[in-house]
Amino acid sequence: MRRFDLRSLRFHGAGEVRRTLPVEVAPFVFGGLEYHVPGDVVDATLTAARVGDNLTLTLLVETAVTGPCQRCLADADVPVTARGLEYVRHGESEGDDEDEGYVTAHVVDLEAWTRDLVADALPSKLLCREECRGLCPFCGADLNADPDHTHEEA
Repeated sequence: MRRFDLRSLRFHGAGEVRRTLPVEVAPFVFGGLEYHVPGDVVDATLTAARVGDNLTLTLLVETAVTGPCQRCLADADVPVTARGLEYVRHGESEGDDEDEGYVTAHVVDLEAWTRDLVADALPSKLLCREECRGLCPFCGADLNADPDHTHEEA
């Protein structure tokens, strides 16, 4: 799913409804390397709270981002939890002129919103583990596999 029509929500007298939706997330480049969410799909929980014609949308995403470690290039699997909030008035996102929002004509762009939330929640470095030692700058040896690796002085 890439987009969701908010008019399909049925409040049935309740002020709030919740849906768990499978959202497609395309691979993205971070630090020059390509990363994915498992299966390129995230189960996102969309909560809509209604007051009159206005909605407050909350999107909760819990997933992992997989790709190469930015120090040693081994597989990295980074857990990500992200939450976003969007205000909707008469079917359109509220925001300033610079921030277009994710809702247009009662349709929320779940793909863009989810992808932005995941990207914003990532740490500054995606590592296989916190104590990753990386690669030798001279020969490319994995310093995690050989912590005593050295080179003779020339």
